[in-house]
Amino acid sequence: MAGGKTRYVILGLLTEGPLSGYEIKRRIDLRFQFFWSESYGQLYPELKQLTHLGLLTTTDTLPDTLPGSRNPGSGRRSVRYAITEAGRDALRSWLSEPVEKEGIRLELLLKMYFSREAPPETMQAHLHTFVQSHRAQFLLLDRFHEELTRIPDPDGNHGDILQVIEFGRMSNTAYLAWAEQAMAYLSQRGTIPQHSTIP
Repeated sequence: MAGGKTRYVILGLLTEGPLSGYEIKRRIDLRFQFFWSESYGQLYPELKQLTHLGLLTTTDTLPDTLPGSRNPGSGRRSVRYAITEAGRDALRSWLSEPVEKEGIRLELLLKMYFSREAPPETMQAHLHTFVQSHRAQFLLLDRFHEELTRIPDPDGNHGDILQVIEFGRMSNTAYLAWAEQAMAYLSQRGTIPQHSTIP
């Protein structure tokens, strides 16, 4: 099925209940930021395509009927999407498929690999930014974990979500441990001869 993985992110989130395109984007940015991203440019064409295929249905909702609306009576309507049974079938079919090989593209590691061409302080600054980012992610994941363990679980999926959160916590722990080691190495490395080679 065309559309890449964006459609399965959409279908999966809609199993939790109807959402607007904006709400879908917010949930992806909030919940999945440590392992997945989607742009509005990816989401809205896919929502249109999934609706055309009968995997979603739509309803128009007045803003003042939406939770947390700050602009009641504006007259502008919001399209909300709901998954159909055919959409659930498509999601289940994808869940049964083998997982594609994971890819990784970390610019920080490229810069570390070639860092002999720059002063150690340059790489340490990059590492400091990296550490701050992953500490913030770790705190966010801790908040998610705490929230999920204290709220009702009517769909019985909190255990599944907690496993994803735990992956994020363990990954960030490893990233932070590596960054600490790398900064200690750089502080001792000093200047490496420009034309040194690695066999």
